[in-house]
Amino acid sequence: MTANLSILYKIQDQFIATWENCPEHFPATGKRFSYLEKRIWESKFDRFIKFVQNEANYKHPNKIEILQKSKLFFKDALAYSPDQLELIFSDEMLHSTKDFIQKAWLFDPDLGNAEIFQALRNVWIMLGLQSFFGKEIKITPSLLAYSLLYPYTDNLIDDASINKEEKINFCRRFALRLKGESVKSESSSEQQIYDLVEMIESEFDRENYPEVHHSLLAIHDAQTQSLALVSNKPLLSEEETFRICINKGARSVIADGYLVLGKLDKKQLHFLYEYGAYLQILDDLQDARQDYLDGVMTCFSRKLPYGNLDKLLCKTYFLGKTFQQRVTNLYPDEVSFQGLIQKSFALLFLVSIFENQEDFSDDFILKIEKHAPFRFSFLRKLKTDLEPFRDLMLLKIDEYRLSGCKA
Repeated sequence: MTANLSILYKIQDQFIATWENCPEHFPATGKRFSYLEKRIWESKFDRFIKFVQNEANYKHPNKIEILQKSKLFFKDALAYSPDQLELIFSDEMLHSTKDFIQKAWLFDPDLGNAEIFQALRNVWIMLGLQSFFGKEIKITPSLLAYSLLYPYTDNLIDDASINKEEKINFCRRFALRLKGESVKSESSSEQQIYDLVEMIESEFDRENYPEVHHSLLAIHDAQTQSLALVSNKPLLSEEETFRICINKGARSVIADGYLVLGKLDKKQLHFLYEYGAYLQILDDLQDARQDYLDGVMTCFSRKLPYGNLDKLLCKTYFLGKTFQQRVTNLYPDEVSFQGLIQKSFALLFLVSIFENQEDFSDDFILKIEKHAPFRFSFLRKLKTDLEPFRDLMLLKIDEYRLSGCKA
């Protein structure tokens, strides 16, 4: 693990140096969408939403037709390639998503829909990594356990009703458990966390897979360090803040990689570190306003009292371009996955700006809207219209629960 730590420190320093050197100006290139093009894209979106709204009114929605219409929408309205559609809508991906929800309910029938959705984000990352690295796409015990661990632990650490001392004490106990020691839990939810660790141990024993367990301890350490970000005002330097933030995301996705492969080489570590770090940056960008209100001082939220986020968003854009080029260099043959990363980043960018327009200058918003395939006025309407789609997803989850987690 010492060799891997040395590699990771070098990757981290390189990533930070890249961030610091990223331009702060608005990108000069990029496709602009005319008013007519926007209306064409919007009409396709409207047709899909109306179909979903109609299905939501039925007691038993046509799930096959919903799936077919969704694939067609991704192809025609969002310009996904056939290879990308296969990655998203393959039978293995859909079955594994369903299997995870069922097994999550079996583990804890009291899990709410919000926790399930929170866990699914990591599930889809790990399923994507299984596909990317040529593994069978399925829900393994460790995939289930790790994806549930961080709704539990994140929610505990982020809970404003729990004081900092209690959180630190839990973090100490959890660290001991991750090291393989026997620890007495202080609550039923804490015992569930330890049960999930045992589930991972059942698949990856400590003697043969020490790096798997070191990676779990590393993400825990990164989470514990992130408690230093909770303050009414910035107490850390910008570089210290950035380092803590990216480490949390990087260590999480590296742990995903270890739980998929068991062991990682240098190239895999490099890819997973930067992938996780950049996802964390996009998360912090999207949550900047809420983080500021909660007293969490990320590199974005700490800037809000002093001005807008225009320059930071531009740096984030150029950092993403650098990361995408790095993925191309590391894995030149994985064209479909590269395209999915690019599309997901673009979507997260658009959502971050649209939902947090008060954090950017008016001029910046106008420039961004010219490069978006939709008018922001359309997106405001769309936000309401998408409620039936969310309701259909909740209905399906409840079907699994009410049926006793049967297929």
